[in-house]
Amino acid sequence: MEKIPYQFGYRFTDKDNIKHSYTISDWEISQLYRGCRDRSKAITAEEREKEAILKVRQKLEDEFLSKKDLYFIVGNLKNHSKVFMIIGIFYPPKVIQNTKAQNLSLFDL
Repeated sequence: MEKIPYQFGYRFTDKDNIKHSYTISDWEISQLYRGCRDRSKAITAEEREKEAILKVRQKLEDEFLSKKDLYFIVGNLKNHSKVFMIIGIFYPPKVIQNTKAQNLSLFDL
């Protein structure tokens, strides 16, 4: 599989006000980038890459953060046990009822 020359990830602050920056190593994000690039109607390879990066960013920021109930599946490597990365993303739709988000269990989806 083609390795892409970009890394995507999230920066966030947890409930204890600690800042984190995790890269996403899930193949699904790489495939999203490839698909966006390959569907681009731009003329040059550089323009197709820029468009693909923008579309991936829109998906990660706009869709996943605003329309989905986003969960990170986090892991690390044996040799780097204190460095974490996102190895998967779980993003069920947000369920809104009476203007409050309803909590669902995994089995309610």
